[in-house]
This record gives sequence, C-alpha cells and structure tokens, in this order.
Amino acid sequence: PALRQHQEALYTDGSSSSRGGKSTKAPSGKERHGHTIYPLHQRPVYLRLDILPFAILYGFLIFVDASNRDVKYSVVSKVIIHWMFPLALVLHVGVFLICQWRVEFRARVAYVRAKQQSSWNGKKQWSHCLVVPPVNCGDSAIVPVSYDDKTVASIQFQEIIFRCSDESEDACIAGQPESAAAAAEGTSSANEFHRLEFPASWSLIRYSKWRGHKQSTLEKSLSIYGPNTCQIPSPKFMECLVPQLIAPFFLFQVFCVMLWSLDEYWYYAIFTLCTIVMFECTVALNRLRSLSRLRETMRAPYLIQCYRNQQWEGIMSDLLVAGDVVSLTRGSAPMKRSGKSGGGFVVRQVPCDLLLLRGSAVVDEAMLTGESVPQMKEALDIESLTTGGGGAYTDGAAMEATRLDMEDPHFKKSIIFGGTVAVDHSSTNRTMMDGKDEDANTGIPTPMDDGAICFVLRTGFETQQGQLLRTMIHISKNGTDGVNTRDTFVFIFLLLLCAVFSATLVLLDGWWDDTRNKFKLLLHVVIIITSVVPPELPMELSLAVTSSLSDLIKSNVYCTEPFRIPLAGKVDTCCFDKTGTLTSDEMRLRGLRLSSGGIRGFHEIPCTNATKHGSNSDLVSPDSPDIPKNTIRIMVACQALARASDGTIIGDPLEKAVLSGCGWTLSRNATVTPSDETTTPSKPVTICHRFGFESRLKRMSVLARDANGNTLYALSKGAPEVMKSLITPESIPTNYDKVYRYHMSRGQRVLSMAYKDLGAEAVVSAIREKGRGSVECDLVFGGFLVLDCPLKPDSSRVINELKASAHRTIMITGDASLTACEVARQVGIIDTDPKHTYDLREMKRVVKNNESAAGNKNRLSTSEESAFAFVPIHAEAGEYAAGDCIAFVPKNRKLLEKKVKQNEIALCVTGETITRVAVAAVKQEQNKAKRYSPIIGKTVLLDPAAQAILKMLVPSVSVFARCAPRQKEAVIAALNAAGKFTLMCGDGTNDVGALKQAHVGISIISVPEIEAKQREAQEAVAALKAEEKAERKARKKEKAVGGKPAKKKPLKSGKKLEKSLQQLAEAQEELSYVALGDASVASPFTSRTMSIGCCKDILQQGRCTLVTMLQIYKILGVNCLVNALVLSKLHTHGVKQGDRQLTAVGVVIAGLFLFVTKGKPLSSLSSIRPPSSVLCPQALISIALQFLIHLIAIMAATNMSLPFLDPDDPSITPDGPFNPNTLNTSCFLMTVLATINTFIINYRGRPYMQSLTENKLLLRSVQVCMGTLFASALEIFEPMNQLLQLAPLPSAVDGVGVENADHVMNFVLSTFVKAVGFKVTLSVIMVLDTIAAYKAEKATVKYYGG
Repeated sequence: PALRQHQEALYTDGSSSSRGGKSTKAPSGKERHGHTIYPLHQRPVYLRLDILPFAILYGFLIFVDASNRDVKYSVVSKVIIHWMFPLALVLHVGVFLICQWRVEFRARVAYVRAKQQSSWNGKKQWSHCLVVPPVNCGDSAIVPVSYDDKTVASIQFQEIIFRCSDESEDACIAGQPESAAAAAEGTSSANEFHRLEFPASWSLIRYSKWRGHKQSTLEKSLSIYGPNTCQIPSPKFMECLVPQLIAPFFLFQVFCVMLWSLDEYWYYAIFTLCTIVMFECTVALNRLRSLSRLRETMRAPYLIQCYRNQQWEGIMSDLLVAGDVVSLTRGSAPMKRSGKSGGGFVVRQVPCDLLLLRGSAVVDEAMLTGESVPQMKEALDIESLTTGGGGAYTDGAAMEATRLDMEDPHFKKSIIFGGTVAVDHSSTNRTMMDGKDEDANTGIPTPMDDGAICFVLRTGFETQQGQLLRTMIHISKNGTDGVNTRDTFVFIFLLLLCAVFSATLVLLDGWWDDTRNKFKLLLHVVIIITSVVPPELPMELSLAVTSSLSDLIKSNVYCTEPFRIPLAGKVDTCCFDKTGTLTSDEMRLRGLRLSSGGIRGFHEIPCTNATKHGSNSDLVSPDSPDIPKNTIRIMVACQALARASDGTIIGDPLEKAVLSGCGWTLSRNATVTPSDETTTPSKPVTICHRFGFESRLKRMSVLARDANGNTLYALSKGAPEVMKSLITPESIPTNYDKVYRYHMSRGQRVLSMAYKDLGAEAVVSAIREKGRGSVECDLVFGGFLVLDCPLKPDSSRVINELKASAHRTIMITGDASLTACEVARQVGIIDTDPKHTYDLREMKRVVKNNESAAGNKNRLSTSEESAFAFVPIHAEAGEYAAGDCIAFVPKNRKLLEKKVKQNEIALCVTGETITRVAVAAVKQEQNKAKRYSPIIGKTVLLDPAAQAILKMLVPSVSVFARCAPRQKEAVIAALNAAGKFTLMCGDGTNDVGALKQAHVGISIISVPEIEAKQREAQEAVAALKAEEKAERKARKKEKAVGGKPAKKKPLKSGKKLEKSLQQLAEAQEELSYVALGDASVASPFTSRTMSIGCCKDILQQGRCTLVTMLQIYKILGVNCLVNALVLSKLHTHGVKQGDRQLTAVGVVIAGLFLFVTKGKPLSSLSSIRPPSSVLCPQALISIALQFLIHLIAIMAATNMSLPFLDPDDPSITPDGPFNPNTLNTSCFLMTVLATINTFIINYRGRPYMQSLTENKLLLRSVQVCMGTLFASALEIFEPMNQLLQLAPLPSAVDGVGVENADHVMNFVLSTFVKAVGFKVTLSVIMVLDTIAAYKAEKATVKYYGG
C-alpha cells in the first residue's frame, strides 16, 4: 500500500511508461496527465497577425503605387506591381497555410498566450486552449474553453475532458474529499487544468461505505461527467477531404501540375490532377468507412437497475454516472453458430467500468482482451486487502491508506471492464460464508433483479473500452509509410542536390542569353527541381501496402496499422508466448506424485521405475482409490471455477482438466460433488472462501468444508518453489526438488498441493479478516499435480522455418524455467542439451567478519556487477562449482554471444531475476550520481539505467520464464533498444503490453475446445490415411499371391476418413465465427487462426512489401536522374517532349507501378535478408550504375541524331515550341526505354517474391511496352508513331560522315550508322542499354550477397 500511495502521487494517463519511469518531483498539472495545456486569449479579427500586418502592407503598397502613377515610366510602380505585391501575396498565402499545418503557429497568429490567473475573473478571459498531447497520441489542437458555472472552466480534447476548478471532482461527488491529504494528492492546483478525475482511486473503506448518489450529488456528477456514451464522430465527406487537400504534399502536387500547365502540357497536367484528387477522395472514403465500422461495434443502451436516493430504480445504461451503484445481471449470451446464418441473441455488454461490491460474476473478456477463457470476478475483499495478506495494518487510519489501483492484480479480480459480457452472475459470493448477512455487509438492499451490486468507476471514453476506441479514432497521423522516414528524406535530399546542380547549369547557360525568355527559363528551372519528387509518390507507396493488406485478409490476418507491414520485412527477432501460442490452452492431467507412508512420517516420493525422479509411467492415476482424501479435497476444491446458468463449467482449463480427471463435477458454484457418489468414499466439498490466484504470489488458496462437516480446511496449490517455503519442513520429501524439476524438465507443468486442518471452531469471517498470510503457513504437503498441454501441430515446423530464414526465436512465458526450456527445446527454439542450458541467478557474496563497515561498503559497491551469474539450470544452490558459472559482467558479453551463436549453450532468465538486475542497475546509477529516489516497481524495468543493462542481457537469452506482463513488455523494449526489429506473438490479456511494444505484434485466437476438436480430427485423419495405405498394400499382396484380380471393394477407412475431414472443416468454420475484441483490433495484427503459421505469413508479406517499396524508391531515383538529364543537358539542344507523349508515359508508369505491387511472396522464407534501407550501399551503387549506363546510351542517341537536325527548325532552340524531329524522337524512345528498364531490372523477385516471369501482369505489360518501343524505333506501325508524336527517322545515310565525328563515340556511331542505318543503330543502342543495366544490377546484387 505504501508503494501504491507513491505511485498515485505520480499520476499519469499512461504516458509515463513510455518515458522510462523517471523519478520526478511533485508533478505539475501538465505532468499529471501527459498533455501540455496553454490557456489562450483569442485576438479580435482585425488584430490577427495574418490580417493586421498584411492590411498595413497592402495599404502602404497601394499608397506608394498611387503616388507614383503620375510619373511616366515610374520604376517604383513597376517594382511594386511586378515584385513587391506578388511577394506580399505569396507571404500572406504562406502564413495562412502554415497556420493550417502547424497548430502552434496558429496559436501565435490568432491568439495571445494567457498568464496563469489566480482570480476567477482572470480565468474567465481564457477563450481557447492549446493542447499538446504526448508523443504518438495524436496531433495538437486548439479547443474552446467552456464555463459550466461560476467556478469551473473545462475543455474537451480527443474526447478527454480537462477541468480547471477550485473544487475537486471528489468534493463535488461526496460533498467533501476524504481528507486534506487526499484532496492534495488527487487534484491539481486551481490555476491549472487537470484531467477529469473519476472515483477510481478512493480508499477501500470508502467504497464499502458508499450508498449511492443522492439528488444533490447526482446533479453535480451529471454536470461533471456527462452521459455514459462513446459518441464516435461521423464527419461528412468534405470534412475529411478538405484537410487532405490543404496538406503540404497535396499542394506541392498541385503546384507541379500548375508548372506543367504553364509549360503547355495540358493533357498530362489534367491526367495527373485527376489521379491525385481521386487518390485523396479514396483516402477520405476509407476514413469514413473505418469510423462507420467502429460505430457498428457500439451497442444500444439498455435498462439497468440503479440505486439512487436510497432506492432501486430502472434507468437506461447511457444515463449512468461515476459513483452510481448498479445491479449487474447476466447478459444475453450468444448462441453457438452453425453456419453463416447461425444466429443468437444480441449480446448485452457491461456499460462501463465497475467495481464489484457484493456478489460475483463470470465475465467473458474476449471482446476486450482476446482472452478466450471467461474470468471469475469476486466482490472486493476489503478485510484481506487492507491487511495486506498478513496483518500489516491494525488501525483504521492505516486501513484508510489502502486505495484502489485499477492496474494492480490484487484489485483487477474485482473490476469488471466496460465492453465485456457477464456470462453469469450471483447476488452473493460464490463461496459459502458463515451465514453472514450480505445486505449488512454493504448496507444496500438486494436489487429487484437479484443482480450483483457494483460501483461505477468510469464512464464513456474513460472506460477501458472507451480508451481503446479513442486510440483508434485519433491514431497519430504522423506514422510512416513503413520505410524509415529519415532515410526517405535523406534519399530525396540527395536527388534534390542532383536536380539543383542540373538546374544551376541550365540557369547559368540561359540567364546571360538575351534571346532567352526569362520567365520560361525560371519556369524550367523550377520544373527541374520539383521533378525530384513525382506527384504520384504517395499513391505508389500506398499501392504496395494496400495490396499486402488485401493478401493478409485472404490469410485471415487483419491489420489496423498498415505502416507496420514493411516493418515486418525488417524483423530479425521473433518472440512467442508459450501457453495458447506454441502449445494449446487445453490442459491434460497426467497424474500425481504422492508421498510415501501416508501423510506423516514419509521421507521421499516413491519412484517405481528405478529412477531417482520417476517418469510418466509410474504416475498415480487421478481415479486411483489409493489417493488420500486430503489430496482429493485439494484437487477438486482448490479452484476458481464457476457454473453458468446453462450448466457449462467456466474457468481455467487447468482446473477444469483436474476436476474432470478426478471424476467430480461442480454442482453449484460453491460445492463440488463426485460424479458417482456410490463408487467413492469422499463426500461433497463446499468452498467457503477463496484467496484467488495472483501471478505475483504464484499460488491460490481456499477455505473449504466437507458437506455436513464442521472441520474447516485451508487448501492451497501453486508453484513448487513457492509452496516449499509454506510447507512444514517435516512434511517435505527429501526428493521434493528433484521430482518436480524432473517433470518440469520434460516440459510438464507441476503444481504443489498442500493443506492445513483449521479445526471445527474456525470462523471463516475471522480468518478472512486476518488475510491469506494467516492461512498460507505451516501447511502439510499433499502431493504434486503433473499436467501438460500438447504442442500445436505446426509450432515446431514454423519455428524451424523461422530459424532457417535467419530469424532469432525467443520464448517469453509465465511458466517455470525448466518447463519453458523443455518446450522450447521441443519446438526448436533451443538446440542444446539440457546440461548446456544456463539460468541467470543472483549469487550470494560472503564478506569476511573482520572487515570494517567501510570496507564492506566498498566491497559491495565495487562487486555489484558480478552479483549475477549464469549457472546450469538443473543445478541447485551448492550443486555447482565456480568453474560451471559464467558471470554476467560487461567483459563476458561477447563470450556469451559467441557461445549462444555457436549453439554451445542456451540461456534462460526469469522475470524475477530481470527485475533484480534492473533494480541493481538503478541503484548503481543512483550511487554514481549521488541522487536517491524511491524505486517504483511498476516503472523500474523501463528506467533508462535498467534498459541500458537489459539491452546487454536480452539479445543472448532464448527463454524468459516466470514473466509477468510488465516484464514481458520490458523484454521487448530492451530488444528494441538493442537495435533489434521484434515480432511478438501471443494471446490473451498478459501479452497486450508486449504486443504493443513490439514492432510487429500479432494476437492469435486461442479456443481450447476448438483446438481439441481440430487436433482429434487431424489425428484421426492421419491414422485413417495410414490404415488406408496398409489396406491397399494388403490388397496388392493378395493379388500377387492369388494371381487373380480381387473384386474391388470400397476401402473400409473411406467413410471414416470422409467423416474426419468433415469434422476438421467444421472446426475451421466454427473458428471463423469467433468474435474478435476491441483489444485484438487495437493490436497491430490479429489472426483468426490458432497457429503461429500466421507469423510466417506476415513476415513473408512484410519482406515482399519492403522489397516492393525499395524497388519503388530505386525506380524513382533512376527516373528522377534521367529526367534531370533530359530537362537540363538535353534541353539546351532543344530536346522536348510532346503533351501526348508525357500523358502516355504517365499512364504506362501508373500501370507498371500497380503491377509491381501485385507480386506475391514466396511460400518459404529466405535466409538472405532484404535491404532494409534505401540508403544502403547496394541500393545507392545500383542507382548510380544504372543512371551511368542510361546516360551513356541517351548521349549516344543524342550525338547520333544531331547531324540530322534542320538548322532552321525553331523547335531546336530551348524556348521554341515542341515539334517532332529526329532528336526529340530518339531521346523520347531512349528515356522511355530507361524508364521501362528500371521496372524490369529493379524488380527483385526471388528469393522474396514471385519472379518477373511469375508476375504475369507485369511481364505482359513490359513485353507490350518493349514491343511498342522497338516497333516505333523500326517504324513498323506508322499510325502508332503519329499518335505518339514521333518524327520519321532517317532511312538513308547520306550526309553522315566521319568528318562529323569530333571524338571516338561519334566516330564509332557515324561508322555504324553508315553501315546499317539509323533505325538499326538506334535499336542496337536500346538493346545494349537494357543488357548492360541488367548485368550491372545482377553483379551488384551478387556482390552484396543477394
């Protein structure tokens, strides 16, 4: 609780984790919620900085111009008209556009920054606020300030409400805050805006004393919190389109279109403008469709019982406010679907975040977390929580200090999140108390619908579901298109330098020429510079990603963040959860390990197969009559299962497997009975109270009695290493550790069982008040439960394929180290023997007693780095020598990496050890800086000092075991910090943080029932196929022996095989109807398959998309350089292109770009990685070589054509009109050939995607283009040449002599033209250009290992 109080003081809305959890001083208003808020005064229209200064400037220019009108040939008037006024207009338009693009700039232009006001009259002058959100949480905005009453100012930003008031929300709800300390802690200064604070962090005692709203508090709460709705905006089409039309890049595209229009290329300009406008309209329509789909997920409000004004009344769920007390009943559960037309009732979702005060519920959280197993929710257990489980607090003041923390696992079992579905409920706890009156416990009468009583914590967009919806609505628009933005800008900058160089040559060449039109010269210079970024660039990049999205949907993979698809092509580290991901969620009870000689007096666990630790063959069967009653009682009663109203048992698959294996059933929520009471001497067991399972404690306990019995038993089960410390030493077998570690080393899950007889006089309520610490001590060992979960059929195959394709595979799980390592070995993540698997442990240091305190202190501080070492995983403390250990110190880092890379060792680290390493690193950093601050458990793993040491550790580790959700997230963060591109695949609530932290997070569906059905069908199909094969062999043998062909009979296995295949198809169809939750949609990738094979699909598609996008950049790079050449060097010779030529080339290029993106990934992953950046040497050298080859070919064609020009042709001058001639035609054919060649040569194909011959659309297109070019060069079809504005090429060689050759190239060309003719020579140059560029690209790829 003390730690929780400190965490509450550092209140944040979730952004603190991304900052690494730095310790701070008392937070200011903007630090509390992560948003920076600046109050503003709106300027009067006539005082705006985009109006007043320009009005003065325009007035001054008009005045000066009017004053000089009478002066003939006034230079001043010319300067004003031709220079000053256009510059002022451009500046004005620029200021207007920057105001649209940059909110911070608009705040300075149209508003005045207001000072913090202590008086309310000063605050009322605030008209707007500038809100700057945390990184990656959307864009800044200016929002209006509304004044609710005389003392409250509020703003709304991204559906988040911020208030500035002298009175806290807590005081408004309850009339007064809990205490002065609570008020100071929960509310910011009256001079600052703070995020609307919901009653989600009250003291637990206060919740128990709350009796619902009275009329006075209800009215205030309604005015503060508003209705319980999530109104998803529904903008009109133009509202979505207009922001895109004033975006910088779109305006740049329009500017380019205007330039081409001024250069009299009307067809090309109109075609380009229509293309980019259609693209922006498509983007706007997609945005509208996305919002429409989100609105469809929202459920209609329904009637719910609410306790207001000391009575129950029915209200609509959208009228609930924070602080209401409501009755939660079972929602209408959906019926099982049996096909596409399968139906069911409409599901009633929980309307808001609730705290369970009385009763219990079974909640299906799949709609929110993707967790397929319904979760049991119990009422808030104030006594056990305020005592901290061990009697930590004894006075009321200390109990007041225990406050609700919605992120704490202690409290999550009592919190029901909005958007989930209550599968079942009970108005009382699902355990049998000592006849205690539940009404007296809460002071609220039982509701009319007999529902569970809950407190409304948060409503609207502040609920868990609302926050996810808000994230999807306001997802940051600054996301990249998948390729590093910095690399893209640097690449464009390099091209821009080339364009500026070319433009400078043109400008210098023509500026001093009096015959040149200066306007056309400047226009041409600007066109050269803007040609670096083609207008169709966004559309081309979007095509690559859109095509991949479509292919992923066909594979039942859905992506909500498309820019992550190319990132999947860069992934080098793949991380997997174990249970539900690599293995099935279905648990199988293998048997038990029991102690010898009854309960007392034993010394070891017997192993009948003559080994030290046993095997599966000598496990005790769960239905054996030799199992002691106390062990049976633990197995069937120590669980958190629930029975739904339709008779279905809901809960953890492990507990269901144990109960089913014992042959018992859950007759009521608190009573378990044997299925056949005549065959077992055991009596039904009634559960009186549960101390639920906690991942931190790694155990659970219950208080139970036999039916009609008085003796109360404490029954516990949990991780063996944890339970050992709770069991009395005399009852621990001598081979306790060896037995459980042996079974764990075989990939099995082992639970230790223990119990304690509390006697007949024990009172449940009294024990409950003391806390679980009074129960979980001095227990008697009851045996080991041995279970396993089968591997998914293709887990091993997919892991091996990923490793073969140079991906490092890692397991991150909550299971024990030995179990995790063995499963990792089975699937192929670990390739070493068990004896070469090492576990990181904290070593004990022995300090000599005769050392002084100062010496001791110095020793500790200098040897802190060597406090951790890798030791053999099977060795216990004292079983290994110093030579068996590898110290975890910086100098051993390369040694560890080398041994892991060579498969000499495999490393494993537990979550607890990760936390200890992080804490040690933070302490060491504090000692160095001599600045000390409390170490917060929630954020220590993301502290910069912790991440610095973790990023050294995690890249070499193959298995992370016993990891809590925050530790999983920290591991992924450390891998990212180490420069890795990570993929995380998992299912359920525990993996959400890691999924969001990874570059590629994949959530898969886990449904144990369907998995079991699929596996049984697959096994049956395999067995029947083997049987069919054997039957065919037998018939062949019969035929060979008898000599006569046997009469054909239908194979016996045929019908069975058909039936099994039908069952397999039904299971797959049933899986396709499993609903995806909002949290699954919020993760980057979600798969409707239960296999990790989807990871391979995403990686294949990612590599294909990455290669395609790099191809696009290379094509653009070569084409830009060629265009710069044509527009600069050749332009001085009068080389121009016709309007129809440019339009035709634009259409062809758009089609080729489309067909490039149609390349499909290959079925296997290559071990060769694709280039990850357009700035890599391979890409840059390739672009340079291709351009050099095209430059030589184009210049050769130019020099060959110059002798055939008519000196009197006006088109050969730079400013002359376009007129088809030999030079224009030759250069057009060569530049178009260079463009087509960039598509052919830069199409990478294998080993990442289909080759050019397999991409039929692209192949046929380039074949048609090449055929057209050569047909035009040879003038085979004259009408086509006329359509493309091509001049007839010279057919004779008259006038072309060696005397025209001024250097070797011209001499060779003249000789060749004289020998074979102009057309053939041009065709030969085209062929040589294609072959040379192709060979250069292949040589570059081969040199760089591709």
